[in-house]
Amino acid sequence: MYRRLSLIFAVLIVFLLAACAPTINLLDENNLKDTSLLTGEPCDAPCWNGITPGETTFRDARILVEDDERYLNVEEIEPEEETEERLFGFSDGEANICCQIYSRDGETVESMLFLLAPEMTLGAVVDKYGDPTYLTGEEVAEGQAIMFLVYPDVPLVLYGFVEGSTGDITASSEIIGVLYMTETEMQQIIDASRFYEWEGYQAFADYVDENYDFVGSEADAQDAEGENTDETGDEENTETD
Repeated sequence: MYRRLSLIFAVLIVFLLAACAPTINLLDENNLKDTSLLTGEPCDAPCWNGITPGETTFRDARILVEDDERYLNVEEIEPEEETEERLFGFSDGEANICCQIYSRDGETVESMLFLLAPEMTLGAVVDKYGDPTYLTGEEVAEGQAIMFLVYPDVPLVLYGFVEGSTGDITASSEIIGVLYMTETEMQQIIDASRFYEWEGYQAFADYVDENYDFVGSEADAQDAEGENTDETGDEENTETD
């Protein structure tokens, strides 16, 4: 079964990049060259290239990409076990497999992930869409970190580049990926996640610590379940002693 979109989006980014190159390069010029998030051409987010999560069928999405001469290596990825889920990837020209379009039920597009060439900045996106609501971050290699910036109302998640754990998230931070999804998928992610609230441009380290500003209801329940399990284990150990 495909790995469900989760809190640690970096896992998927590292997987995609590792499949194409011996070393991780988040500022990869070979990724999708696309600034439609800002231009709104041919449609505004979360629509991309005429494909809208929750509206466009998986079949039509694949046909649209296959018929577009800019995109090559369109290939459906077989799931690990029997499931209704479907996923296909493609590349921008002859370069890396940069992009994936996913359907949970096998019929309608649920989400779209694009690894982008660094042609847009966070400041430009904020000028158009306003400040993100939530964010979290992950260092994926020395000197390379990703800040995940969440826009629930669009809905989308931006991948902003930061120069490692000692870097800053700024208006000049390059956008190196974007994840479009349905409102339902966004809500599920929020419910199951731990985030910091956006407090403006500042150091990566000032955001990323153990004191989250927001913990979704499911994440909170999982913590409580884990605590109950620990307590039960302590009681059993006490009785054994």
